[in-house]
Amino acid sequence: MADAKQSANLDATISALQGGLTSIPAEQAIAVIDSWQQQLQGNDIAEDLGELKQALQSGDKATISKILVDLGEDTQGAGADATGDVATKVKQLGDLLLKAGNSIK
Repeated sequence: MADAKQSANLDATISALQGGLTSIPAEQAIAVIDSWQQQLQGNDIAEDLGELKQALQSGDKATISKILVDLGEDTQGAGADATGDVATKVKQLGDLLLKAGNSIK
C-alpha cells in the first residue's frame, strides 16, 4: 500500500475526515470510496467499502456507523502491517474512521 497514488489518497482521505463527516458531500465520499475499492480490490476492506457506499446512498445512519467502525478497526490492523510513514497514515486513518463511526447518532 505504499505507492505514490495510495499515499496521496491517504492524505486526501485523512484531510477530508479531519473536517468531519458532514463536511464531505455525498458525491465526493462516493468518489473516494470508488477509488479505494479499485485499489484494494480483493481485500476485505474493499467489500466493506462497497457496503458503505450502499449505506450512504440509502441514508441508513446505523449501518453507516457500524461499517465505519468496522473499517476503522480493519484499517488499524492494516496499519500494523505497514511500514514507515505509510503505517502512521494508515493508523491515523483507522482512528478517524472509528471516531467518525462512533460520532453518528
